[in-house]
Amino acid sequence: MVPGSRLAVTRARPRTLALAIIAGAAGTIALGATLASHTDQALPYWDSFVTAFSLVAQWMVARKLLENWGIWFVVDVVAAALYLTLGLHFTAVLYAAYLGLAVAGWRQWHASLLASQAMPALPAR
Repeated sequence: MVPGSRLAVTRARPRTLALAIIAGAAGTIALGATLASHTDQALPYWDSFVTAFSLVAQWMVARKLLENWGIWFVVDVVAAALYLTLGLHFTAVLYAAYLGLAVAGWRQWHASLLASQAMPALPAR
């Protein structure tokens, strides 16, 4: 990308999505195993899922890949349920609010993607 230019919203390629899911799953397993063996955390793999897939989704946000919002939807639902289970009600409400923000983000980015696809290409000089 050229410095100073805007990054457009795009769709992730199937290979990119597959690698993102593999990275999130690997991160979940590695972090979960570490937490399970070195801490007394109640639900280490669920907490690791939230952490690993949040990192994957954030990487996708930086690339402006529309599919990041789907990952955020799942992360926010899992996190809200996790924190409700642990009795952390305010944190669960926070993740429910994040879910609302993810819906709003997806709608805005989807509209941006559709608008960019509707624009005619500039003629070559």
